[in-house]
Amino acid sequence: MTLDEANALPLHKKLLLSRHGVTFYQCIMECAGIPEFISNYDRLRGTNLSCKGHPINVLVDEATGRLQTELEAFIEFVWEYVFTRFGGAK
Repeated sequence: MTLDEANALPLHKKLLLSRHGVTFYQCIMECAGIPEFISNYDRLRGTNLSCKGHPINVLVDEATGRLQTELEAFIEFVWEYVFTRFGGAK
């Protein structure tokens, strides 16, 4: 499967794709489990995936859909800049 074909897949199918024995789902979970990765992503993108700040602000972000939008953007970021480049040519 080419990268263009993989890009066109819906998320539920992308999650099952594997590169060098690592699925996209595993890659997302690994990235999400690194606090420094999330903190720097938040800093560079102006997001709040770390859910820092007053709890009411975090609840507002969740209620308005901002958190969901930021999570979707994070997944796309991991796809484009981590997973598709994972284990590239030496």
